Amino acid sequence: MRTGGSLPARPRRAVGVAIVHALPGRYRLADPRLRRAPERAEAARLALLGVPGVTQASASAVTGTALVRCAASVTASRLRAVLGAALGDPPRARSLSAAARAQPCEEPHAWHAMPAEAAAAALGCAPKRGLPPAEAAARLAAGGPNLLARTEGRSATAIFAEQLTSVPVALLGASAVVSIATGGLADAVAIGAVVLLNAGIATATERSAERTIRGLSEVTPAPVPAMRGGKRMLLPVAALVPGDLILLEPGILVPADARLIAATDLTVNESALTGESLPVTKDAAARVPVEAPLGERHGMVFRGTGVTGGSGLAIVTATGAATEIGRIQALLGAVRPPQTPIERQLGEVGRELMLVNGVICAAVGGIGLLRGQPWPEMLRSAISLAVAAVPEGLPAVATTTLALGIQDMRHRQILVRRLDAVETLGAVEVVCLDKTGTLTANRMATAALHLDGTLLAPAMFAGAHRGVAAALLETATLCSDVEEAADGLAGSPTETALVRAAQELGLDLARLRACWPREKAVSRAEGRKRMTTLHRGRGGALLAMKGDPAEVLALCTKRLTMSGEATLDAKAREAIMAANDRMAGQALRVLGVARRQGGGDPQDEEGLTWLGLAGLADPLRPGAAAAIHALHVAGIRTMMITGDQSATAYAIAKELGLPRDGEVRVLEAGALRDLPPEALAALAPQADVFARVSPSNKLQIVRALQASGRIVAMTGDGINDGPALRAAEIGIAMGGAGTDVAREVADIVLATDDLGGLIDAIELGRATYANIRKVLRYLVGTNASETMVMLGAAIVGLPAPLTPMQLLWLNLVSDPLPALALGLEAPEPDVLEQLPHDPRAPILSPTDFRRLLREGAVIGGAALASTFGAPPAATFHGLTLAQLAHAFLCRSETHGLFDRDGPPMNARLVGAIGICLALQAAAQGVGPLRRLLGLGPLGPAGFAATAATALVPLAVNGIISAASQRRRQQERPNA
Repeated sequence: MRTGGSLPARPRRAVGVAIVHALPGRYRLADPRLRRAPERAEAARLALLGVPGVTQASASAVTGTALVRCAASVTASRLRAVLGAALGDPPRARSLSAAARAQPCEEPHAWHAMPAEAAAAALGCAPKRGLPPAEAAARLAAGGPNLLARTEGRSATAIFAEQLTSVPVALLGASAVVSIATGGLADAVAIGAVVLLNAGIATATERSAERTIRGLSEVTPAPVPAMRGGKRMLLPVAALVPGDLILLEPGILVPADARLIAATDLTVNESALTGESLPVTKDAAARVPVEAPLGERHGMVFRGTGVTGGSGLAIVTATGAATEIGRIQALLGAVRPPQTPIERQLGEVGRELMLVNGVICAAVGGIGLLRGQPWPEMLRSAISLAVAAVPEGLPAVATTTLALGIQDMRHRQILVRRLDAVETLGAVEVVCLDKTGTLTANRMATAALHLDGTLLAPAMFAGAHRGVAAALLETATLCSDVEEAADGLAGSPTETALVRAAQELGLDLARLRACWPREKAVSRAEGRKRMTTLHRGRGGALLAMKGDPAEVLALCTKRLTMSGEATLDAKAREAIMAANDRMAGQALRVLGVARRQGGGDPQDEEGLTWLGLAGLADPLRPGAAAAIHALHVAGIRTMMITGDQSATAYAIAKELGLPRDGEVRVLEAGALRDLPPEALAALAPQADVFARVSPSNKLQIVRALQASGRIVAMTGDGINDGPALRAAEIGIAMGGAGTDVAREVADIVLATDDLGGLIDAIELGRATYANIRKVLRYLVGTNASETMVMLGAAIVGLPAPLTPMQLLWLNLVSDPLPALALGLEAPEPDVLEQLPHDPRAPILSPTDFRRLLREGAVIGGAALASTFGAPPAATFHGLTLAQLAHAFLCRSETHGLFDRDGPPMNARLVGAIGICLALQAAAQGVGPLRRLLGLGPLGPAGFAATAATALVPLAVNGIISAASQRRRQQERPNA
């Protein structure tokens, strides 16, 4: 194959993949099977992207070709084999030479195709001891830390340059050219100064917002368990090197790409890389071809994915930028965050306003020319009016306001990881609450045992039923993963509660484990709500089981009584299930426990002896019921999702006050299995509780609620909550006791584990959205007032009331600072008493536009009226002060200016207005500035006219606004 130039365009084979063009790092391949097959083209693109060294790949269903950009080490034959496999060619080994078949793993990055032993040898790692510490230190010094490169934002220079290329700046440049051409050098210099000052302010605010946004991803990962020199230790993620031996446990995030050398029931959520929501089963012995796509490399784990079950041992093969997620990140380069929905809406509003105001400005200029005004003056006026009348920075204002909202949330221990999560919070209609760890404290205790037909409280465990109680608790302890640690017991809350009860009865955990070593275990899994372990000791063999009472009871044929084993007949089964219902009705989580003497195959789980029921209590979090009530007041529907049985879930829901009408509607996951999607979308919104759910059920519920048109927030803290957290519009993780997996996929992390933080987050989300509307109201209304003044004067035949320099001054003084201060308004006292806003509705409705234009017309009308009899400077000062006063009216859409229960004082707004007033005073009092703006003396009459022009619009708009608010409040109860 030639690599220095193009190959002939004629395919070398009539059928199959052909190389039609080749340059170093750039190949074009063709295959007729791609034509008119978009699905095949997409599969081909993904397969090619999965080749190590490939940076870009595309495949066309129109031309039947694929274009690949890659590192020089990637060969054309490799690409042809991968594309052929993606399109259905026989396995690659059939088309490779004998020498290539003899060495299928020569590709240095094809760790997934190597046997585990070969990968360990190639990386110089002892499979049981890991790297020696000295060797690890040397590799770290040579290869650098295990860190992903930060995506750099735009520099201050780039942001500043962008400000100078906007449409308003182009218009100002045209105005400066006209000024120079007509001898107005001072005007041109002033225009240049305005441009630079405006660009400087915008650069400072955008730079601050971008720093905040980049900070969203700056989360320090938790240390990971690893083996070095034969010792287990917790290592910082940044300290890992290729060849390190890492231990994979449920709940951790995989810190680097790694080749598995051992795996036990290991499942990993790879949605961060593949988009597949459900966990993937991993197998250290899996034989995978070299060209296997990422999602089929079952012997590998990848950085950024989460361990959801089982355990494993893996050798690090790539760190930092060399990982799969690092390679994807490198393709992104230095990019800006995508626009949020509200930024896109504001961009559309800005374009519409620019079009409308452009027509008005042209009309003002045309009318002036028809009336004999000098064309240079009218052209400068029209251009200056266009600049002043268009709120060109609306998307930037939205970004800044969202960034400020994120900072406010962080002060309250609410960590936001996605910019548009702030605005989405204000639109949440349904909150799905995971029970364990979210509504409850996740501090389990064994509250009751049902043994031989008798329900026992903890104080009675050591009484007459001690023998049966000991058998149950010993079996439950064996059938658990609890370990003794320096600070107590380490394990899940449920298992820890059972082992603690056994210890209180006198059981020695270490001695029991020594007597009955575990030989094999079958864990809980999707569709399997029980755990089984096989033990073999000097006393023979024992099979232990605990789990869902109905599942465990169905596998039993005998029961343990105080006098020995007895037959488990139908009457006894009914009594056990009745006891289960009673215990569940007391809000206890109930487990069934059984055993089989003699052991046997754990896969053959029949013929067991029933030992009894264990009831576990998990107290509600303090404030959980109050948080549910607050959500209901906020117009948000609450639903509880739990793996508990229906009776337990019902009792907890009643205690929480979960249903708004007092009637709890429980839907079991089993009822979801066979429902068509459209039926589930209609049924899901009617439920208050979903019981006996699995991780896939949680995902199914969230998607059903979304299909019904709801905006869904999902809370959780566990590994099994990951898919649902990612799928919901807002995923909210409990950060204190939650797992790394939950925190990584969530949009918002409540650092304190306090459910009240959820209320705070929704309150701040609503306040941020409301603040953007306040800023929009202020900018559109005040800028419209300037248009009204100039258009009104042109229509009635008055000279232009404002000069081009005065219009530019208005744009500089009255817009930026008050707008930013309005974006920092604190939440209004009744923000949680309002209904969620509709995210599908435009941010400004036609009614809103009419109100803003009305407010602008009142301000502009007052300024225009001041031109009759008052000094010209009074119109300029009066309009400026009226706009600044209008900021106070824009602080609330639900409260009047002087309402006692209105929003709290905004010191930032007062400060911003104070600065603007000082600048306005300087415009009149500083001689050079006064002459530049063309201002004459005011005098007593001028001051009176200025005050009237400023205060009359505030009073008129305030009265109209208060009347509108009262009308809306009267209509709301009838809505």
